[in-house]
Amino acid sequence: MNTNRLGPKLSTPITLVILLGILAAGVGWGYKSFLAKPPAPPPPTCVTMPMTEMTTGAVTVNVYNGGSMSGLAGRIADSLRKGGFVVGTVANSTTKILTISIVGNATDSPEVQLVASWFNDPEVQADGRADHSVDIVVGNGFDINAGMAASPPSSIDIPAGEACLPATGTPSATATDQATPGDQPT
Repeated sequence: MNTNRLGPKLSTPITLVILLGILAAGVGWGYKSFLAKPPAPPPPTCVTMPMTEMTTGAVTVNVYNGGSMSGLAGRIADSLRKGGFVVGTVANSTTKILTISIVGNATDSPEVQLVASWFNDPEVQADGRADHSVDIVVGNGFDINAGMAASPPSSIDIPAGEACLPATGTPSATATDQATPGDQPT
């Protein structure tokens, strides 16, 4: 008997069985995936609420030290906390600046405008963040005595009649200003 002739006779049925096994596994996986429930949508980062006035208690601020002067961000956070703001993160920033910068969803957002009204001539920037928190980055050139408004407001009117408020109350650091572990305290 010639053994070369026995090989092709067995290889075709074995190949066919392997391919049918792969096909059955693919059909099973596809069927299981088709019947699986879709993942739950992520929770909203903010909730649109009807309101005509935004108060400091509805605004979450994160304060970052963008300079080398120790304690500056902490002193500003204390002032904002005393004014009723919800203070989230107080930390050093990877972004170095000279004076003060306020970053929020949009430059005309009520929460950004309310925070900006607490400072004299701040630089205001928008990054489109969804959670509507506001970041304050302060540098060595900011004089806390001259740079903060003498009589800051505790609320601001909302002409549109609605505003987006954080859904969870827990702020998230942005990509531009993240805490740097191991740096000296802010």
